[in-house]
Amino acid sequence: MNYLAEIKAFYDRLELNPQPNTAIALWHALMSIANKAGWPDTFTVASSVLGLRSGLNASALKRARNKLATDGFIEWKSRGGNLAAQYKRNSLVVQNYSKNEPQDEPQSELQIAPQFEPQSEPINKQRHKHKQRHKHKQNTPPISPVERYAEFAAVYPKRCTGCLVETEYCNAVLSGVPEDDLVLAAQNYADICRREKTAERYIKKPENFLRENLFMQYLKGENDGSVGRDTGTHEKSLNELMQEFGDTGDFQGF
Repeated sequence: MNYLAEIKAFYDRLELNPQPNTAIALWHALMSIANKAGWPDTFTVASSVLGLRSGLNASALKRARNKLATDGFIEWKSRGGNLAAQYKRNSLVVQNYSKNEPQDEPQSELQIAPQFEPQSEPINKQRHKHKQRHKHKQNTPPISPVERYAEFAAVYPKRCTGCLVETEYCNAVLSGVPEDDLVLAAQNYADICRREKTAERYIKKPENFLRENLFMQYLKGENDGSVGRDTGTHEKSLNELMQEFGDTGDFQGF
């Protein structure tokens, strides 16, 4: 199961079959749980856990679950009593592929003789087009599965809870951000928070850190070569200060 491919297929499906925000939140919660469980065909999870992951109350969760099941995103069944419900994930990648795959139709009439049609383009030109298409496929990178989210969550200075953080992490990777950069930025930010003894309430929420591209501030080489913010502005030399004010001569001392 390719986590990122499923997320992309999900949002492709939403263009044709829009879902309420509650259903979207529940789908992400179920995907997160299935991912952590190793993508089993079916799995059980308590409604209380889904409520914490999705941020939905009991009634909203039931409505969202029925909506997803009705529209074919998931399947579920109650096990009665106080037992957790059983869920089955439907691969949207497989469903989308099946819908787009051309259907073979039986020929209504028997062909008596083979049909010969003139080639609309020379053979050499067709071969060139085939090579170009093959080259394009080779140069198109595949969607990479998420591999380092656990490392990101482990080093980030605030606890990563719920599916929202993981969703934003997947969105960042899906948009082309290398996972190495995300883990490095989280580590750099954690180092700064420890060094400056930043209080817990002032540490950025991990979902905002990812969604608002705040991680870019904590990559080496970004923002004038510093990590995080410029912590050395108060240590500028007199020569640097003179250059800022237009004096290009070097100060040689008193």
